[in-house]
Amino acid sequence: APQHDQVPIVGNFSESNIMKLAISTFLLAISSVGAFTAPAVKNPCFAQVSALAMSSPAVEAEPFTKGPRIIRDELPITYVYDHCPFCVRVRLALGVKNIKHNVQFLANDDIPTPTRLIGKKIAPIFAIPEDDFI
Repeated sequence: APQHDQVPIVGNFSESNIMKLAISTFLLAISSVGAFTAPAVKNPCFAQVSALAMSSPAVEAEPFTKGPRIIRDELPITYVYDHCPFCVRVRLALGVKNIKHNVQFLANDDIPTPTRLIGKKIAPIFAIPEDDFI
């Protein structure tokens, strides 16, 4: 029977074989760390490499060019809540399309304005005054 101060033999491995196995596993792990590092980036614009950049080649997109400015005789009005994500999407789309418009921010407790326009309290509301279109 093994004494309490000795490490018992596990299977066919002795204490020295287990130590050799642990050291070789550790050295293998250290040597393979280089496989998990980010590749070197030549373009300084892409100095910060994300996980996506490691899995796919970096492709530079063409720069965004604004289209012609659209200005109607009477500017469209967007009625929005400042905290509403759907209202932010409408304002973003109008900005990307370069459409000049007026923004009317609604208070959260303003029930009469949206009810007068469309019959219930909901936003965003897009109104084109010259066409009487809401």
